[in-house]
Amino acid sequence: MSLSVLALLAGHALAQPIALPELPRIDLAQHTPPPVYHGQCVVRVRTATRSQLDALLTFVESVWSESTGVGLIDVQLQRADLPKLTKLGIGYDMLIEDLQAHRDARWQENRRRSALDAVAPRGGVAHDDGWFSNYKQFADIITYFNTIAATHPDIASMNIVGNSLQGNDIYALTITGPETPGNLIADRPVVLWNGAQHAREWVSPMTVSYLASKLAADYGSDPRVDDIINNTRLVIVPVVNPDGYLYTWSSERYWRKNRRNNGNGTFGVDLNRNWGYEWGGQGASSNSSDDTYHGSAPFSEPETQVLRDLSLSFGDDLVAHIDYHTYSQLILWPFGYAEGVQTPEPDRTFFDNLATAMSDEILAYSGVFYDPIQSVDLYPAAGASSDWFYGQLGVKSLTIELRPDGSGFGGFDPDPSIILPTARENYEAAKLFVERTTLPVSFAHTPADFIEADLPTPIELAVSDIIDTHDPSTVTLHARVGSSGAAIPIPMTPLGDDVYGAALPETPCGMRVHYAFSVQTTAGDTISYPSSGEFDALAQELSIAADDDMETDTGWVVGQPSDSATTGIWNRMNPQGTDAQPEDDHTPGTGVNCWVTDGNAGASVGANDIDGGATTLTSPVLDASTLGEDAQLVYWRWYSNNQGSAPNEDSMRIEISDNAGASWTTLEIVTENAGAWVEKRFRIADFVSPTNSVRVRIIASDVFSGSIVEAGVDDLRLIALGCSGNPADLNGDGSLDFFDVSLFLNAFNANDPIADFTGDGVYDFFDVSAFLAAFNAG
Repeated sequence: MSLSVLALLAGHALAQPIALPELPRIDLAQHTPPPVYHGQCVVRVRTATRSQLDALLTFVESVWSESTGVGLIDVQLQRADLPKLTKLGIGYDMLIEDLQAHRDARWQENRRRSALDAVAPRGGVAHDDGWFSNYKQFADIITYFNTIAATHPDIASMNIVGNSLQGNDIYALTITGPETPGNLIADRPVVLWNGAQHAREWVSPMTVSYLASKLAADYGSDPRVDDIINNTRLVIVPVVNPDGYLYTWSSERYWRKNRRNNGNGTFGVDLNRNWGYEWGGQGASSNSSDDTYHGSAPFSEPETQVLRDLSLSFGDDLVAHIDYHTYSQLILWPFGYAEGVQTPEPDRTFFDNLATAMSDEILAYSGVFYDPIQSVDLYPAAGASSDWFYGQLGVKSLTIELRPDGSGFGGFDPDPSIILPTARENYEAAKLFVERTTLPVSFAHTPADFIEADLPTPIELAVSDIIDTHDPSTVTLHARVGSSGAAIPIPMTPLGDDVYGAALPETPCGMRVHYAFSVQTTAGDTISYPSSGEFDALAQELSIAADDDMETDTGWVVGQPSDSATTGIWNRMNPQGTDAQPEDDHTPGTGVNCWVTDGNAGASVGANDIDGGATTLTSPVLDASTLGEDAQLVYWRWYSNNQGSAPNEDSMRIEISDNAGASWTTLEIVTENAGAWVEKRFRIADFVSPTNSVRVRIIASDVFSGSIVEAGVDDLRLIALGCSGNPADLNGDGSLDFFDVSLFLNAFNANDPIADFTGDGVYDFFDVSAFLAAFNAG
């Protein structure tokens, strides 16, 4: 099949997984890789001169750092050669003292986890967090991608885009929304992500697998993801180097290159030195035994040819690219081919801002820092993919070095527990990357499932300029009550910092208000949000049985006998902000207090956080019985565990009781690090009976050494949502019948306010439509 046809498939042929051949697989229970690392270790060295570096490279087995240059680098070598470092005057820190033992222990752990997967198979749905509990073989990764296409045929398609040197297929998944008038798939910009150019970097294909399945899973429920997928073609190649990747499972875990037989007793070409832009320059080797061997010519390798040709097939539609690697936690932008080379303006500023924003996004999500720098500021590396994408095609391209940061030391073989947090934080950055490289402007809005009936509802919209600039005077809310009729345009008022406000119209109980937003750019283009469809909220009457804003003492109890925390004990106060705890409570207006773990800032972020175990906060007895089966518990919580040397290891348990605390049922176990107050809402009857003896208990813990844990709770309420009567029951007799229709028609003809069902002061078709919708809804 030609590449032009494959490009067509990538752009148009949705709704198709493919029939996979029998993919190569290792039987982990029976296979033990050969002991090729006996007598070897991994050390971190600091060279001060080029001559030291050159001498070092004559006896190392492999360089583990992404680039090679004077300064700090991680190298794999024979322990017998350690005296040579001393002789050269090169100091070192031992990272892995016995590489074979390290590799054997990792293999046994991988075998154990894979056996558990075999007992309870994972990955049979489009997105499965459990699938990321262990590293996956090539066959598992490709099958997982094919499952995405099978379970989301409206937006995902799977294709073979070429073959490796040894004849293994190279696969790509395309994700894009259905065509709509004026938004043809073929006209959408293309964003390309790839993993596993380097065979040993197993975190890379796991991360791009997460990006693919999470985007597909979030489509239809996350307006931000909808905008991305409906306006972009995302093409994801999980394993560029299948031969090398398979070899790391069967034979040499720390193999970097492809499996080219160089004909002189050496094997492999470094694919990320084989790209055609400034090929053969600094940071690439002409020695075929070196890890950075650039090959016999630019694009000498089938694997780089496949990715090159796939990219060229998109023409000018290809606008952005990321090459995922490990390790070191870096976001690198081009150029990197020679010392002193500078990215030209205005692109240098664009890349700097983009990489910094992505780094900030990751830091805000997980507390982990990725250093945003130009590639050459690390070390020169000629013939790298990002330089070709940017220098040859003009594509906005980045190289991301994933976790770990190299201080642990996990290197290329970190514990599998690192996979999921790495993937999650990069999912946030990847969404931002697509927006910053494809969308004119981006939007942020938190839709509500419910609004209070018969009252105007304030809402906000944030607008961020990306490629174009928005005109503040054109930001508009479009709203209508009921499922039919034209939406009413409502100008939005600037609130500062590119945030705009307006109010949804009064909506009768039991009806839905439908709404969307629009803005014009200074170029005259109109951008709608969401790009297709609309938001909606159900109007409900609100009944409140308890409302505690935490401003006064209402009988909450701190502590229980099993608590062991020595600091960070629950305290009701006006919190002092740190990187881990809030500066303000949640209550709007004049409220200042909330329950928080200590709440005092101290000299450092960890000075007054939870240490030594658990601290418990228990509510007073609450009466939910008056609200019946529809009673809901609503509260706002804060949780942070993304700081310190052991981030994301702890959790907070929130429980509910219907017998004043004699027994408890778990509502949620909190692990997310939102960096903000988060509203949670639970129907009590889904967990316990809504009695007059309801209590809530919050247990925040610090179990792992080095964790920074802070928590808070505010604005707890017991409420019920519903409608006391249908608005179409105009005579109030509890029945919807001819008499209500007659009353409505008489009121409508008389311009009586009870017939103004849309609340706009105008008596027209839309009032009739709203009345009929309420009448038909019963």
